[in-house]
Amino acid sequence: MDTLKWHDSYSVGDDHLDEQHRGLILLINRLDSGVSVPTALDELQIYVDEHFREEERMLEAVDYPDLAAHKRQHAAFEEWLEASRQACRSGEVVGLLRESISSYLKTWLVNHILVSDKAYSDYLD
Repeated sequence: MDTLKWHDSYSVGDDHLDEQHRGLILLINRLDSGVSVPTALDELQIYVDEHFREEERMLEAVDYPDLAAHKRQHAAFEEWLEASRQACRSGEVVGLLRESISSYLKTWLVNHILVSDKAYSDYLD
């Protein structure tokens, strides 16, 4: 699988949020490098719990007008993550999940950062 790399075009203009996004890229690449799927999903849950809430607090503080939509995107991702974690706990085809999860994460991350997260960058000045 292709390694996901950080590009300057992913920057949302906030060093702390950009660093957290880089951290997500590292998590995704760990999954591709062979870390167990349950471990990767556990690490991702920790990341989501911290990053999504922090990002939402920052956007709330600047009265970001599309905050509700942004929160819905985060909630949908969290539902996907919980379903993936449940599939792993129940022993459903973990090997096949690796590629599916990796592909989903790469697509979601790039689209979320380049569209949804970039949309709030002007509000963080």
